[in-house]
Amino acid sequence: APLANVLGETVLALELQPNRPDCLGVVGIAREVAALTRGRLRGPEGAALEFVDLGDRLDVHIDDAQGCPRFAAALLENVRVGPSPRWMQERLTSAGMRPIYNVVDITNYVMLELGQPLHAYDAERVRGRTLIARRAAADERLRTLDGVERALPPGALVIADAERALGVAGVLGGEDSEIRAETTTVALECASFEPRGIGRTAAALGLHGSSGSAAARRFAWELSPALVPQALARAVELLERHAGARCAGAVDRYPRPRAVTPVRLRGADIARVLGTPIADDDAVDALRRLEFEVEVHGGEIIATPPAIRTDIAIPEDLVEEVARIVGYEHIPTRIPDGPLPLHEAHPLEDLRERARDALVGFGLQETISYSLIDPAWLARLTADGTPIAPSPLLVTNPTSVSQSAARPTLRASLLDTLRRNHRQRASLGVFEIAPVYLPRARDLPEERWTIAVGLAGDAEPVREGETWLVARRPWDVRDLEGLVSGLCDALGVARPHDGVAAGAPGMHPGRSETWTHDGRIAVAWGQLDPRVAAAWDLPPAAFVAELDLRSLFALARRTTVTVPSRYPAATRDLAIALDEAVPYGDVQRAIRDAARSGLESVALVDIYRGPQVGEGRKSVAVRLTFRSETGTLAEDDIERSLRRIEGRLGHTLGATVRS
Repeated sequence: APLANVLGETVLALELQPNRPDCLGVVGIAREVAALTRGRLRGPEGAALEFVDLGDRLDVHIDDAQGCPRFAAALLENVRVGPSPRWMQERLTSAGMRPIYNVVDITNYVMLELGQPLHAYDAERVRGRTLIARRAAADERLRTLDGVERALPPGALVIADAERALGVAGVLGGEDSEIRAETTTVALECASFEPRGIGRTAAALGLHGSSGSAAARRFAWELSPALVPQALARAVELLERHAGARCAGAVDRYPRPRAVTPVRLRGADIARVLGTPIADDDAVDALRRLEFEVEVHGGEIIATPPAIRTDIAIPEDLVEEVARIVGYEHIPTRIPDGPLPLHEAHPLEDLRERARDALVGFGLQETISYSLIDPAWLARLTADGTPIAPSPLLVTNPTSVSQSAARPTLRASLLDTLRRNHRQRASLGVFEIAPVYLPRARDLPEERWTIAVGLAGDAEPVREGETWLVARRPWDVRDLEGLVSGLCDALGVARPHDGVAAGAPGMHPGRSETWTHDGRIAVAWGQLDPRVAAAWDLPPAAFVAELDLRSLFALARRTTVTVPSRYPAATRDLAIALDEAVPYGDVQRAIRDAARSGLESVALVDIYRGPQVGEGRKSVAVRLTFRSETGTLAEDDIERSLRRIEGRLGHTLGATVRS
């Protein structure tokens, strides 16, 4: 036998977009094929239902017209529950659905055929013979068809009878009212639901996505309420034919019918959107093939979309319909003419790129992390849990707790990156440039671009045992200081006028600094507090820096070019004895302030602690490099600078220069 006869009908796997819910059924796809091939759409058989008031035999009520715009039901008697026809079972199987028995199979078949889900209830188990679309009560629970006892999400739309919930509207039915082998009377429900509410409820119940409810996946798109009577009539006709049912009547509640508004389209609109004209006759023909009602008045096309098309609202929608039916291959490809706009670089964006280039040039690796973090991370940035940033903005409906807060600082993401990579690498030097999100009262949050730098483990070039030429050396605070200073030099950033303070939140108090500008922290850098490092499973000597890009931009100087001095440099070494508590940064600042313009650089050579300086004191050895741009420095010039430096150190820091 031909293989096609054994395998059955052809199965088409289609990838649809959310703006085309009318194509969720076979009839919708057939409508598209008929329009493209100039064929005639042959819809399913069956006469329209006559809706009448059934009195106390069956009624439907809508308590929430926004969540349930339309609600219809049919009462079927003398139903014989049994297997569905073989052809129907084969089609359901080909579509990925498991055949059960005729009543349920018919509701699934109509859903695949027209795109509109339905649900069948055992009418004898519907108390009060009334179906109600309402919101779930507080702490209401329901055992669903999959046998799971579920707590209904607050405000979820449910289908209920006079006493309790029978199913989660548009998602999943309840176990108590399901169709059984002994069922003879069926209440067949067909309704239209607001899509966003169905999507939220399905997600809250874990029934969203490819593994979730087939009905919820359809209702989460905007199905037209016009499908309700069509699908109900088709299901009744199939139940009468294949289950021996007799329709006792049907009822339909539609308090606020959806208006179908005509859309006006001018020929100029087509040329404006597509870049090429299409004749009015061709546009009208394309729309009529798609079952639009079209009139032409004074060169303007007035098109009323079919009731099932919920995606047509503006002239551009009509242009899209015309273009795809006429054929994209008939739209010519042309190079745009006219002058191209000049590129204008954003100053902050340019600063970000320069910073990125500089940090990569220093040998650091760029990382990219999620903007949403676990809020518990923020309490681990200091030893006592004191916050270093404002309380974060919380996501209303997060996918998980680990992504439930918009980060107000990059430090948490940086430390997490260092923690995860430190397990695999002995040397880590990374940076990230990204915005942080700071809440503002009665306003959108501030997106503050920040640079974060992190060092842990061994310093370069010794990495992962690649060379024996250089002894292994861990990163130290001077490496980070060099990176921060080098970055500022590369960006032309001067130290802020507001001042430099020792210490930074969450860092070692004697090995960190904070630069402030215009009332906010511009730069915070130093060694991480060892207790914080331990909380993140990092070595005690871990170093971080955070730089506010807006402050750096404000402090940046205009780029200038100077000719290097052609005169020789003079170096002098000083041994400075001072209290242990005085940080080296204060020493360096005092030296620069006293020496004025003649000093080219200050370098730390050694730190000595021992009996020669006394308990509680240390000796800091520094190398000073002097150079003039106008001539060779005389010994008297250097001595005057050294005397000023010695006087400033003694006056401001209580230090003495050792001979």
